[in-house]
Amino acid sequence: MATRSHAPLIRLARFKVEELQKQMAEIERARASINDQIDRLEESVPEEQAIADENRDGYLAYGSYARSVIQRKDKLRTSLGEVDAQADELRGRLEAAFADLKKYELLEERRLLRIQDALKAAEQAEMDEIASQMRQRAQ
Repeated sequence: MATRSHAPLIRLARFKVEELQKQMAEIERARASINDQIDRLEESVPEEQAIADENRDGYLAYGSYARSVIQRKDKLRTSLGEVDAQADELRGRLEAAFADLKKYELLEERRLLRIQDALKAAEQAEMDEIASQMRQRAQ
């Protein structure tokens, strides 16, 4: 009973897992970048407030600046929500790919154990045959 190797399926599954992991890393980088942008915007507000307090023109322009910061942060948070949704979807695909890889690896492991067991059984049968022949000669 010769069964085919699962090695091609394992290679394909590993490739799929690696590609999904790369995509997940890109999403994590995008998330980190968006969070950095939000942090920079939040850090810039006190600086701009200080500048606005120093002179009248700055004080008048600060309202526009504050509105633009709020809008930008809202857009970034929306983008962050989209990135998080993509990450959740990708995480599900990655879990499924890992499960497939594990399944193929277990199938291959079982196939190799069956081959090993068959070889041991054949070896044992050959040894039994030799022992039987030796007993017959001894009689």
